[in-house]
Amino acid sequence: MTLRISNLPASPRHDRITGALLCLAVLGVVLGAFTGWAGAAWLAGGATLAVILWLTPTVRAGRQVFVLLGAALALYALIAAPDAGPVLAAALAQGSFILAFFCALATLRHAAELSDSITRAAVYLAQQPPGRRYTALTLGAQIFALVLNYGSISLLGTMARSSARSEPDPEIARIRTRRMLLAVQRGFAASLVWSPLALAVVISTTVIPGATWGGVVLPSLVSAALMSGIGWALDRAFKPKLRPDQVPSRADPGQSGGPRLLLPVLALLALIALPVWGIHLGTGLPASRIVLAVVPLVAAVWLWRMGPAGARGRYLAQHSGAFLFSELPALRSEIVLLTMAGFLGTGAGTLLSPLVLAAGLDLTALPVWLILVLPIWLIPLGGQIGMNPILFVSLFGPLLPTPEALGISPLPMVLAFTGGWAMSGVTSPFTASVMLTARLGDMEVSEVSHRWNGPYVLILGLALSAWVLLLV
Repeated sequence: MTLRISNLPASPRHDRITGALLCLAVLGVVLGAFTGWAGAAWLAGGATLAVILWLTPTVRAGRQVFVLLGAALALYALIAAPDAGPVLAAALAQGSFILAFFCALATLRHAAELSDSITRAAVYLAQQPPGRRYTALTLGAQIFALVLNYGSISLLGTMARSSARSEPDPEIARIRTRRMLLAVQRGFAASLVWSPLALAVVISTTVIPGATWGGVVLPSLVSAALMSGIGWALDRAFKPKLRPDQVPSRADPGQSGGPRLLLPVLALLALIALPVWGIHLGTGLPASRIVLAVVPLVAAVWLWRMGPAGARGRYLAQHSGAFLFSELPALRSEIVLLTMAGFLGTGAGTLLSPLVLAAGLDLTALPVWLILVLPIWLIPLGGQIGMNPILFVSLFGPLLPTPEALGISPLPMVLAFTGGWAMSGVTSPFTASVMLTARLGDMEVSEVSHRWNGPYVLILGLALSAWVLLLV
């Protein structure tokens, strides 16, 4: 049977079924994480399979190819692998988790997009004076990424473009737009190396034995500081020189309130980070699993508080229904891509490991420094041909020697994976961050990924390589 190449239109009934299946998948993953109930894996895996089969005819051909590859992988495992059951179960569990994690983060984005305080904070950052604009947007994008994920680029980038285009001189407007969009994009990428809500951190700490978010977060902040600092230095060094007759206008004064406009965003960060950190310390559960329960709960409380007095329950119910049966099903393309990338990477990596050993390829014989540096450079290189970082990390993580076999801690290996992932996020023409930035700047994606960010990534790659090796 062949898959349809053209997308089938999704009806309200189709979306309701999609929402119900996604809810079952998330419920199964959460129950499995917090209770250890054996039936939760069956619920999560069955619902995830049903979601993929249900959505596949409605997504474009590029996404359907991932499903075909997943089916081919499963068939190969059943024919050739002696332990096909556990291999496929582990791959399906990873796909289910990524699906649940994506849905959990989407609840927070839904609430944030309805919040006036988030919009006011974004406007405040975009209207900073030239001397601190890049820093404000880079740091602000990291915080906004916790709430909005890729939506942080869309929101802050839109505000930045509007602020820049208020400049009457077209050349100054073009320069300001580029610098502000780069600050936002690079800030978002920096969040990928430390945020407990970033898939880069979640997947990397999952595939590397012994790694936890709590154990890597502080050194990861150093990686983020390197990314932010190098971006700022390049922005200053390559700032175009204007003609003597060009006098740029002052940035808009912004709204009254000043830095206090950022307090709601920081409070939201604390409402997420503190419970996750506390439960992680108290129970030992991975932070990525705790997020599955904490983030939707915070989003629900946030929506409830935004509702009108006396009708907050009804407001929450209305928006929960709209999210589950309309907004979430509209993300079908992303759901299929991310879920199948996790399934393919985990399954293929597990199946390839014994083949690598049988071929006599002893990766432990390689120098430790080479094993650590390779992901930093290979992940962005893979991104140039459209290789999703989830697929890359899930595939190659199991192939590499464990940190224990190398005689090192998991920390430098995690930082190598997340660093390479972040670099891919600003250089791959196929990533959402590059495409969003190009659209906001009215540029080609190759202009953003290679010309805007090429020198940045080369310098950053050297700095991150040195930082990772320093931790060995």
